[in-house]
Amino acid sequence: MNVFLPTKSGSSQGTSPEDHEHPLAEYLIPKQHYSLEQLFKSVPHLLNPNNEEKIETKTLWEDGIKRVGFYFSAHWCPLCRAFTSKLAEIYKEAQTDAHGFCLVFVSCDRDEQSFNEYRSTIPWPAVPLNSSALLKAYSQFSGIPSLTIVSSDGKILSCRGRDDVSRKGIKALKTWVQGKKLASASADEFEWSYVSCDGCNMAPFIGQRYRCPTCGNYDLCSTCEKKGGEHSLERIP
Repeated sequence: MNVFLPTKSGSSQGTSPEDHEHPLAEYLIPKQHYSLEQLFKSVPHLLNPNNEEKIETKTLWEDGIKRVGFYFSAHWCPLCRAFTSKLAEIYKEAQTDAHGFCLVFVSCDRDEQSFNEYRSTIPWPAVPLNSSALLKAYSQFSGIPSLTIVSSDGKILSCRGRDDVSRKGIKALKTWVQGKKLASASADEFEWSYVSCDGCNMAPFIGQRYRCPTCGNYDLCSTCEKKGGEHSLERIP
């Protein structure tokens, strides 16, 4: 997984890591862990959620932060706005037990105005717009809203944080605060992001999933699958 970012001159080639102000901005070595301190070298500063104040990233280590949840979201996405409200409530509830853990907003907005409007509703610091390419690559996210939990040594505790929060609520945050991973979801409680049941319209889709290999975009939950139908369905592991 190589991630090439533009250099100051606008070119993505012809420079060495030593020539770049952020050493990791040239590429990531697959399967290698990078500490949070290293990853944040690609971020010039964080933005205070309440005003335009710039926060130096080093204050995270000075405040004893050991785990960070990178929250990828965008103002234009209805699913994002709905999950942001839920995550904000849980985060506020967990504050007294969340020492050493913080969330950071990584925007997928398309312009500065939307970014600033959206981040004013989010009660944790934000990465400046267009300063997040390396974080997005390292976090392995493929869609929004997405929440990736990374420990201080760079190990990913969860790349499905959104599903974990939907499934376990505040227990998920308390588990990450301790530097632990949540147990994998069982087939009956697994949440399929961006999928709905074409029989009962359940969304988000939770539980065992059956898909039509011919149609490719036809899914049923276990309850609807038992009713039968004209589609030949296969169970998704």
